[in-house]
Amino acid sequence: MPEDQKRPPAEWVKSPDGILDVYANTAHVTWSLDDVRVRVGQLVTSPETRSPGASYKSVVEERAAVTFSWRNAKLLATQLSHIIANYEKVNGEININPKLASSTDPEPEPTLQ
Repeated sequence: MPEDQKRPPAEWVKSPDGILDVYANTAHVTWSLDDVRVRVGQLVTSPETRSPGASYKSVVEERAAVTFSWRNAKLLATQLSHIIANYEKVNGEININPKLASSTDPEPEPTLQ
């Protein structure tokens, strides 16, 4: 196919089995010579520490894994870069290191006025 002729994009069709719709707020990436694997999960409360405090910890509940060819991983990275840049133009830079207020700080003493 000549360089100036592009293939039309592939049509997306619904799977007869439906799709898996997953929410994730963390990811773990591994790779090999052939492909890239992305495991996604959600931070949840550890069964060992259900209440806030000094010993509280969260765990990642694995939700799904997707394996991409290197080519598709690069295409995805390019698409994500573009949509993130467009989002930040409108909404400002995304803070990837936010700080959370401690839930264990004492209540401030009430003052009389």
